[in-house]
Amino acid sequence: MPFSWVIDINTKSATSATVTPNPLNVSVGDEIVWANNDGRAHWPALANGTLNTTFFMPNQIAPNSSSSSFRPGDAETFNYVCSLHPHDTHEQGTIKVS
Repeated sequence: MPFSWVIDINTKSATSATVTPNPLNVSVGDEIVWANNDGRAHWPALANGTLNTTFFMPNQIAPNSSSSSFRPGDAETFNYVCSLHPHDTHEQGTIKVS
């Protein structure tokens, strides 16, 4: 039975946020949602050393709201960053799917 996970985006400082848990270990088919508890918008996107244009969701996540869900279909590792703040080393994470 798939499990539901929440990745929390929370204020670290006036110009930075963190994502927890990081890394997140899930199973194929589990549901993942980002909860933005920060005062600014965020938009998780895949990163392979540099940001690419593949996003986990169609829109950014407004402050104090949640994203649409993401369900990984294959066992793999996803490295992601906030595409709106890609140079902030705290606004990045890893999802390991087994």
